[in-house]
Amino acid sequence: MGLSRAGLKFAFASWRVRLQSKRHLSAMVRVRNEEEFLFAAVSSVADHVSEIIIIDNLSQDGTPDVIAALQNEYPAKITVHTYPFAVRKVGREHWDLASQPTRRPSPHLSSTYYNWSLQRCRHPFILKWDGDMIARPEFESALEEWRASPRPVLVFSGQNVHPDRRHLVRPRVTDRAELLARLSVPGLPMWVTTLTEDAKEPRLFPRFGAHYDDAIRWTQRLASPFEHRDVRQRARITARSPCFLHMKFCKRDALANYSDDLRAVIADNIAEGDPLDPGALAVLREHGVASARLLPG
Repeated sequence: MGLSRAGLKFAFASWRVRLQSKRHLSAMVRVRNEEEFLFAAVSSVADHVSEIIIIDNLSQDGTPDVIAALQNEYPAKITVHTYPFAVRKVGREHWDLASQPTRRPSPHLSSTYYNWSLQRCRHPFILKWDGDMIARPEFESALEEWRASPRPVLVFSGQNVHPDRRHLVRPRVTDRAELLARLSVPGLPMWVTTLTEDAKEPRLFPRFGAHYDDAIRWTQRLASPFEHRDVRQRARITARSPCFLHMKFCKRDALANYSDDLRAVIADNIAEGDPLDPGALAVLREHGVASARLLPG
């Protein structure tokens, strides 16, 4: 993000001109062991994007079979790649590797994985989508507003669904300092103290100049000319309502991507929240995931 103020203004002005035409999206979907909700997640956005790039990171469950089914369903849109390196877990594991001096980025850092994935996308805008996110109708509305706007970045959030699939989750503890005190490194996602709703973030952004870095060390971070403080607010449009249902906590191993201490903090903070609204329940029924999995015992 080392552009001068003049360079930033030029880049932003150039994009304002180019963005008057139809905006083509590449959905970037990075997956590892996402068999449970991947089909629903991809299907929920397939009609709104020009291509879907699925990057499988060494899945050991039925994810490859789900990907094959998606390719059969959307043969003209889906391209599949394999990222063959184990990626460090969010928190202490990632921090330890990101803190080491090195001449070149490690393939085991999530930033390297994200940048490798970005390079496989062909269209001028990136939709960062996950294999456990199912779009609500509000996503389409936000996308229409974004397409009609000259602003290149769409910021939106989602709602975290409780494992019973009838409620949202809520936090037991909202004091960030209290939770941070239990961690070996100061790496706590902003959403852990709210939980009901994910933190708003730029999930749709121009590919131009976009990359991920390790500046915060415990995980990757999006870096972009449009995230620079001089243009950030003028570049963004923010969705009014949550745009997806996040099924993260409904998975068998919901927190597999987190280091041990961070995993424990998040797990201990999850409680049953408000009932899902009728629209959310309708989305789950539409995609065939309304019933909670019955686990042994």
